[in-house]
Amino acid sequence: MTIFEKIEKHQTQKNYVKIKRDVGNKSYVLSHGYILDHSFDFVLLKENDDFLFKGFTIFPTSSITKIRHNDYDQFFDSIMEQEGQKKLIEMPYQIDLESWETIFNSIKSINLKCAVENENNDRFFFKIGEIVKVKRRSLKILNFDPAGFIDDEPTKIKYKEISAIGFDDNYTNTISKYLRAKQ
Repeated sequence: MTIFEKIEKHQTQKNYVKIKRDVGNKSYVLSHGYILDHSFDFVLLKENDDFLFKGFTIFPTSSITKIRHNDYDQFFDSIMEQEGQKKLIEMPYQIDLESWETIFNSIKSINLKCAVENENNDRFFFKIGEIVKVKRRSLKILNFDPAGFIDDEPTKIKYKEISAIGFDDNYTNTISKYLRAKQ
């Protein structure tokens, strides 16, 4: 079964999965949760950790090296069902997964802040904040730091440098209510 066939199967069956992703230079990241949507180029995952939903993440399909749904994952999935959590597996937004440009335009249109990152150990970056401008090959994001201070100027990020984005998670939604300007 191909990676794409596995994506479709696990999305349709609402299976809990662990996805191993290659983020470059022999760096790998493990994402786990429920696949809510996909396109040829991207996967949208509702992340889960310790039986709690964390938010949404989107990453390129091309980065996937393995999708796991073994006995451990099936047991986890059965607990989620018994705890009444599987009924929460839904996508409350319309996210166009055609390209990074359409993804960021979708998130911007619903007024959500997001985290944009390159998870590669050699090229790591993490920016979080409001999407200010979306272009064909890049976006500008008004980043904030862990103390809630907003940068004076937006940061430009090229799509080819992104390994994943996240949005609508508890951290981002909560801290966003308390953002402040630098003095």
